[in-house]
Amino acid sequence: MGAEAPRGERPRADALIGSLQRKYEATVALEADFEQENELRSLGQTTRSKGKIWLRKPGRVRVEYIEPEKQLVVSDGSKLWVHTPKLNQVIESEVTSAPSTPFVFLAGKGDLRKSFDVKVEDFGLPPRQEGAWKAGQPHRLSLTPRQPQPGFKKMWLEVDPATFQITGVEYIDPLENRSRMRFSGIKEGGKIPDSLFQFQAPQGAEILRMPSPGAQSR
Repeated sequence: MGAEAPRGERPRADALIGSLQRKYEATVALEADFEQENELRSLGQTTRSKGKIWLRKPGRVRVEYIEPEKQLVVSDGSKLWVHTPKLNQVIESEVTSAPSTPFVFLAGKGDLRKSFDVKVEDFGLPPRQEGAWKAGQPHRLSLTPRQPQPGFKKMWLEVDPATFQITGVEYIDPLENRSRMRFSGIKEGGKIPDSLFQFQAPQGAEILRMPSPGAQSR
């Protein structure tokens, strides 16, 4: 992990965070391919998967895992569904003001500085035609939630220095498992139909409805 940028770099870090915030606010819709790596600490295992993700504000998310096994994650902004065909099972939960995954947060509307303690760990380099950094190097920022989140303890973003697109997300969950996702083929601003963010459980599937935080507290 990188360390926070030196004190002398604070103005540069503030400018970078401000640019990322403006990009975040301006991005209404996004779709991309992804590769994901999960380190399961309790099992001592690492799994890898591939798929496609769609985000549309406010709060709409669709993640299709294609390899090695199919799984679907869908949110319409109010509810979140996780469908695992292999188990013939659907997990349904409410989307609260505390996002259950980084993807729900990224599809929302918020102020990065208000929601997180944001630090720049590494300043990136734009791609060059020649030299060691021909492919470029992303900015890397750490985001620690100011309020406890049910799905992640800390998140890192990798950001393209030229476009401020988020090209990667990494996060640690409450069980200290670590997930890394890298995006490719990123498309912004296209029209994504409502139907992609709607979900109906397959006939015969087991449906597990998770209690809302409010229900648990009563």
